[in-house]
Amino acid sequence: MKEETKNCQNCKKNFVIESEDFNFYEKMQVPPPTFCPECRLIRRFIWRNERNLYKDVCELCKKNIISVYAPESPYVVYCPDCWKGDGWDPISYGQDYDFSKPFFEQFNELLKKVPRSAFHQTNVINSPYANYSEDIKNVYLSYSIIHECENVFYSRLVDHSKQILDCCDLSYSEICYENVSCKKNYNTNFAYFSRNVIDSTFVYDCINVSNCFLCTNLRNKQYCYKNKPHSKEEYLKIIKDYNLGSRDGLDKAKSEFKELYSHAIHRFTHLINTTDSTGENLYNCRNVKYSFNVDDGENSKYIFRSPSVKDSMDSSHLGGSEQVYEYMNGGATGSQFLKFCINLKPANNNVEYSDYCGSVSNVFASTGVRNKKYIIFNRQYEKKEYEALVLKIKSHMDEMPYVDKRGRIYKYGEFFPSELSPFAYNETLAHEYFPKNKDEIESMGFRFREREKRSEIKAISAQAIGSNINEVSPEITDELIACDNNGKEETLCTFAFKVLPDEFASYKKANLPIPTKCPNCRYFERTKFVNPLKLWHRSCMCSQKSHNHKEGRCSNEFETSYAPDRPEIIYCERCYQQEVY
Repeated sequence: MKEETKNCQNCKKNFVIESEDFNFYEKMQVPPPTFCPECRLIRRFIWRNERNLYKDVCELCKKNIISVYAPESPYVVYCPDCWKGDGWDPISYGQDYDFSKPFFEQFNELLKKVPRSAFHQTNVINSPYANYSEDIKNVYLSYSIIHECENVFYSRLVDHSKQILDCCDLSYSEICYENVSCKKNYNTNFAYFSRNVIDSTFVYDCINVSNCFLCTNLRNKQYCYKNKPHSKEEYLKIIKDYNLGSRDGLDKAKSEFKELYSHAIHRFTHLINTTDSTGENLYNCRNVKYSFNVDDGENSKYIFRSPSVKDSMDSSHLGGSEQVYEYMNGGATGSQFLKFCINLKPANNNVEYSDYCGSVSNVFASTGVRNKKYIIFNRQYEKKEYEALVLKIKSHMDEMPYVDKRGRIYKYGEFFPSELSPFAYNETLAHEYFPKNKDEIESMGFRFREREKRSEIKAISAQAIGSNINEVSPEITDELIACDNNGKEETLCTFAFKVLPDEFASYKKANLPIPTKCPNCRYFERTKFVNPLKLWHRSCMCSQKSHNHKEGRCSNEFETSYAPDRPEIIYCERCYQQEVY
């Protein structure tokens, strides 16, 4: 089919479905979407709460637990151990399909009956506050931490790394503080979009460098200060004179780095070993379009934080799978032919509209099911019965669609309605990437959750504990410290925070002062370096005469995640390579 322009039934803006998209929908046996790509992404993100954790009690073992579900939520919540255990049977909650009610209404009833895991953990050690984590040890208040990570604090999107503090989108690294979108760094602080960096501080877009301070766009250098080489002795003296262990010294360096960053050359996108692709932070990808944070992807579109995914569209936090459409959360490694699913565990085949299932095949509209096949609404069927009933339900979804409070229509082919999510908009990933205030959230038909009011907290000010790390006693780990932001709503400020013993040791080793803001506020400061999950069509800003432009300025155009009103200097690949290398 030829490309087609449609009007999004959510935001009412036009969007284009390209011919290859129609080919994918035909192969997956689904109708084309009625929501635009951005609204589809937000709709999925509303089903993922990473950072808002609550105290609760497991409804099976009665132990105190930490949960992503607010205590007043209508769900049955088990601790991860009980949920994975044999103390309950998902099939016992099976129900017949009722053709007198819309599909999504019935599925919502099932979600409220079947137990849910308090949060998402697999093979974790001493990490009670690590959500969406797998194969980790000693991880605290960190999210989406996977693949052999150890001693990670207040971080997000970290893989294969150790001794990590306040980082975001980091992999294969060790002893790092505030690294954003970096790989293979060691003993490096305040690094952004840099790789293979050792013993360095305040660097942007640096690769294969060591002992560099306040540098941008460097390659294969060492002992550089503000991009100029120095002897080892000169370099060490400069570092000493800044006195980064003091707040005044660190603030001075931050201010100077901000100025350097404003003059740095920014590659229009970060595509490494990648061909025929568009997006941001793509590594070893082929034909991956409009996607973000993808490694080893192939023939996919609208993908986010999903390694080794092939022949898929509209999927987030997926891994090692193929032929997947409209998926959110849970990895689902080794799976294929998944449609409209959430929170799946590994090894699934031909699963639709399901949640929290694992090692299943031919499952439709079920939750919590494991090691089964031919299941509908958690009820077992014979193969022929299953196939016939699935076809009838899909027809019924079209004949009696679910209509939400704003009049949006959900027939077969739509992801789960946002209003059925267990979470309020401001609890979810949607709010982090597409922030809105309370009035905006409620006007769009989403739920807003008021934060719990806190009684007066007795805490000392950060300024009272000493401005230099060498002046601070280890007893600081017993104190409650007031956050400078004093409950700022936009950053989910916690009003006060504590410094853990391991955290304090990291500050001492890195010669950095104790922070004055809580982990949540520090997190939202870091995200200012992360571009939005959008692409804009722009032109190269290079006007260097040495680059041999025919008309004085480069005429190359591209898709970039830098919005047109951003102040950064954006170059196409050719001009970037000529300038940096």
